[in-house]
Amino acid sequence: MENEKKYNGDPYETEEELLFAWESDGRLYKQRGKDFYSSMVVLALLVSVIMFFIEGLMPVFLIWSVVFVIWALTKTPPVAVAHKITSWGIRSEDQLYVWGEMNNFWFEEKWGKKILRVLLRRRFPGQLILIVNEKDQEKIKEMVNKFVVLEKPKPSWSDKLVKWFGEKVPLDEKP
Repeated sequence: MENEKKYNGDPYETEEELLFAWESDGRLYKQRGKDFYSSMVVLALLVSVIMFFIEGLMPVFLIWSVVFVIWALTKTPPVAVAHKITSWGIRSEDQLYVWGEMNNFWFEEKWGKKILRVLLRRRFPGQLILIVNEKDQEKIKEMVNKFVVLEKPKPSWSDKLVKWFGEKVPLDEKP
């Protein structure tokens, strides 16, 4: 009985060991022009009027709060964040995502930046999205692949719907 180890709250009983670290922006960011904001406001107005007559005032408040959040995120550039791959999982700032709650991972390119996407179990919003420096991509791929499967999932119906809607109703001018 005296030799039994007690669980001390750590995800694993071993000491956490740093395997790789890098620093990048905390989120994806793209400078937006006037076309984006005017399109967003017009779309929000149309949907607000429709929702007001269908459901009342609460959906209108929700729509405009989402517009405000989008505006704030597009006007505020991201800060640099430290990411670490450890023997326990991935740390982004002080948040630990343990290997046991990760399903699979893959790399994508969006807005000219490489991103690492990891599907998570039992966590909201269900995905860990980290910006990766291009020179570090192979090293990160090698480290994470030791613990998690490298596999990009097939697009779901909601992914296809969002892509279709983005193509049909562009909010930003095309380059």
